[in-house]
Amino acid sequence: MSRALWDPVDRRRLGSLEPELHARVNGEIYRFSRAATRDRFRRDPARWCGILRDPVSAVRFVPDRGTPRVDTDDGPYFFDTDSTRAVFRADPGRWAIHRSD
Repeated sequence: MSRALWDPVDRRRLGSLEPELHARVNGEIYRFSRAATRDRFRRDPARWCGILRDPVSAVRFVPDRGTPRVDTDDGPYFFDTDSTRAVFRADPGRWAIHRSD
């Protein structure tokens, strides 16, 4: 089974397909078994999300609390460098990743 189907906070449980139990980071969809784990993830997504891809440079990296970040209506975006964060901020519509639930 795909790793993406497991709740990233409680890896013993499968994430739900219900949209209200989803969160996004860098456009990727994370699924949760219950609202409590979704809320815990949202408080500190860098702790739980694992490897991400910078939407501007396509560099793969593991974020931490000090990683450059931009918050959008669709969720946070993390960046490998401050310079790619600046490029994203200048034109987020160009760089934002859109996936359907």
